[in-house]
Amino acid sequence: MNYKQTENLSELITSMVNFNSEFQSTKLVKDGKNDHLKNKYLTLDNILNTVRPILTKHGLVIIQALAGEYLVTTIYHVSGQFIQSEMPFHPMSGNKGTNALQELGGGITYAKRYAISAMLGISVDADDDGQSSKIKAQELKPKKKVNTIDELQK
Repeated sequence: MNYKQTENLSELITSMVNFNSEFQSTKLVKDGKNDHLKNKYLTLDNILNTVRPILTKHGLVIIQALAGEYLVTTIYHVSGQFIQSEMPFHPMSGNKGTNALQELGGGITYAKRYAISAMLGISVDADDDGQSSKIKAQELKPKKKVNTIDELQK
């Protein structure tokens, strides 16, 4: 997993502080329900529909792109300053009646939801102290390096 940023973050940080200040008064309702774990969570649509207008108001945009086996999440400021995080994603498995593409899509959706929430400091699930995780430590290790636009332009 990699993290990148522009050298100067002064304008982006100011806007992120303003975003956080406004976001604190936003009430997020966990609109998804996991019948298996019997818990509620924030759906990706709910997160995006809530944060996008506030980000835009403060000159910020969040972009997510697939790069090989990685999801690259970037928060850009109108000044060109950015912070970026890369994380591997995996297809979901164990859902009866799903094909490989649906399992891949599910994995991407989960990765997008968790990456956005991590970048913005939003809690999207009930904290169970990792008790429900079935991910093995080796699955979290980076696979292959992915070049970002900045690296390709050099």
